Amino acid sequence: MPKIDAQLGIRVTKDLKARLTAQAKSEMKSVSTLVVQLIEEYLDSKGKGNAG
Repeated sequence: MPKIDAQLGIRVTKDLKARLTAQAKSEMKSVSTLVVQLIEEYLDSKGKGNAG
């Protein structure tokens, strides 16, 4: 994974935050790392994986 050098702030429901936290914990990752991974996988699946 490339170096993270930018921030993105988002608001989510309490339920979604709890689900993300639980999943991250089960994978022994931070929520931030999990969210970055999920976004990258989503964009790759849509053919939009490269910035440009």
